Amino acid sequence: MNETPASDQEIADAIRQFHEARAESGDLAAQALSSVSADEGIVKVVYDASLSHPDTRAWLSEHSIENLAEYACTPLAQATPESTRMRMSTVRVETELADGTRLGALENAGIRALNGLEK
Repeated sequence: MNETPASDQEIADAIRQFHEARAESGDLAAQALSSVSADEGIVKVVYDASLSHPDTRAWLSEHSIENLAEYACTPLAQATPESTRMRMSTVRVETELADGTRLGALENAGIRALNGLEK
């Protein structure tokens, strides 16, 4: 296994690619992805509900996940060597709407807990 921590760009790309794949299958959350950026392990995922739904309140009510960071962290929480590398480099993932409304965040320990494999 490659023990080299992933770069910020690799982490952002993985999250973007996950959203692109889910958007193709009709997932409204994924279709609303506006941007993903990472800086020193802090990842910001921004959603613009208008990209997938005309009404932001309706878009928000359609998501049963209280903390949208749990969704955004899916590619980091998998049981793969690549996901492990990305977790090594991720400090926190923050999610928000384009208007700045926070949709949740997860620290590294919370991301690790999602996959149930790491302590």
